[in-house]
Amino acid sequence: MNNFLIGASKFAVSSLRSNRAAPAARLVAARCFSSDGDDEVKTGIIKYFSYKTQFGFILPDGVDKKTHDDNDLIFIHRNDIRAHENADGEKFYPGLKRNQRVAFKVSPPDGNAKCAKAFDLTMANGDLVPPFQKGYLERYTKTQKAKFGDKVFAIMSTCTDQQEMETQIVSAFDEVKENIEKQRAKMERAGMSADE
Repeated sequence: MNNFLIGASKFAVSSLRSNRAAPAARLVAARCFSSDGDDEVKTGIIKYFSYKTQFGFILPDGVDKKTHDDNDLIFIHRNDIRAHENADGEKFYPGLKRNQRVAFKVSPPDGNAKCAKAFDLTMANGDLVPPFQKGYLERYTKTQKAKFGDKVFAIMSTCTDQQEMETQIVSAFDEVKENIEKQRAKMERAGMSADE
C-alpha cells in the first residue's frame, strides 16, 4: 500500500502538468489549483486514511469513484483536519475512515510534494469530524490485549525465575490496563462516552 501511495503522489502532479492528463484530471486540477486565493469549500469522500501514518487521500466530488486516476486524489494530513478542543484547551485530532463524506479547502502542494493538499477539513455538513470513530475504545482494547499476550509470551520464553516471571506479567498487565484507562479518560475529556 505504501508503494501505491508514493507512486500516486509522484504521478499526480506530473500527469496534471503534462498534456497526457485525462480531461477529467485537468478539470479537477483547474478546480483545485485556483491562483486567486480561492477559499471555496469542496466536498468529496475519503478514499484512504491511515491512523499509523496520519495521512490519506480524498476523492473529490465530480470524479468517478471506479474509473478515476490517482492524479485526481487530494492529499490530507491529520493536522489539516479541524480539531476538537475541550474547555481546557486540549485538542483532539480525529482520524478519518473510508467513504466518509467531507468538506475541505484545497491548496497547492507544499514544498517538494506532488499532490494538491486539503486543509480545514470537516464533515460534509460542516460539523467537526468526531475525535474518535465508533467502536474506537473496543478496537484499542483488543490491540492492547494482543500486545499483552505477546509480552507474556516473551516473558515466559525468557524468564527462568518463577517469582520474576510473575512480577513481569503483573507489570505488563498493569501497563495495558493503564493504557486502556488513559484512552477512556481521553474520550471522556473529548465529551464522548466509551460506548460510542
